[in-house]
Amino acid sequence: MSKQKKIKLVAFDLDGVLVDSKGSWREVHEALGTQKLAEPHEKLFYDGKISFDEWAELDTKLWAGTEIERIKEILYEIRPMRGITYTLNKLEKNYKLAIISGGLQILADKIKDDYKMHYAVGNEILTNNGKVSGIKQVVGFKDKGKFLKKFAEEEGIATDECAAVGDYLNDIPMFKEAGFSVAFNPKHVDIVDYVDEIVYGKNLIKILEFL
Repeated sequence: MSKQKKIKLVAFDLDGVLVDSKGSWREVHEALGTQKLAEPHEKLFYDGKISFDEWAELDTKLWAGTEIERIKEILYEIRPMRGITYTLNKLEKNYKLAIISGGLQILADKIKDDYKMHYAVGNEILTNNGKVSGIKQVVGFKDKGKFLKKFAEEEGIATDECAAVGDYLNDIPMFKEAGFSVAFNPKHVDIVDYVDEIVYGKNLIKILEFL
């Protein structure tokens, strides 16, 4: 029996995997015209000068005072990945389905609800009187493995009975915990060393070959 046959839960990254997006943070920046102002924050993080949480806080400050309904409008316009409906309907018959995202909870919740998934965790925008006031960082850059363990425990299963599908460096902790991992259009060469299979092409149906 191949090792993916004992899988009972499949955890997905959100941006670039379940939705066809460069990232929920970036989509909001581009829509609000704050992308150029945010670019130095990204450099500071990758240069090791600020933490992931500090990066998120600096980015969110650029949106301060924006109506949360406007943020929702932007995020809800992001297109689901091609093949998502067929793929998740098929997987839902055999597996519990989870979203573990370093992106925004608003979008994670929408995809979870739209496709009848079981779990979704992301980072929460804080509001005051309906306007953006900050961010509650829930999923840090190295936290995805921790949440995979949490969901597995809630289901009463081991993490080697979980599969993970992701595309970037922050998915590596999730790949390390999972019993089976798929890189979906990997955005960084380093992640391929941590996965069992690699899928290229923007069609989620391609992962069904392995699950």
